[in-house]
Amino acid sequence: MKTYRRHSCTRTHRTYRTMAQCIWPRAVWIIGNGEFASVAWCRALTIQLHHTLEAAEEAKAAIDSTGCGGACRGDHEIVRLAL
Repeated sequence: MKTYRRHSCTRTHRTYRTMAQCIWPRAVWIIGNGEFASVAWCRALTIQLHHTLEAAEEAKAAIDSTGCGGACRGDHEIVRLAL
């Protein structure tokens, strides 16, 4: 699993959501809150934030099995955000 600690800005983010918005500025939507991100890199970049790794793995398993949209390429991953 990837862990993102640093990114292109020099700010210190207070929440995982603001960090995710900074890391993925082109995301169509970012929902939830927590340090584990279920990321879908398909047609539209979408991010789901979760408090636990287990919840993120369940979300990823759901989109792996059903697809994340009409142009799903199966390009999904879990990323840990470290504030």
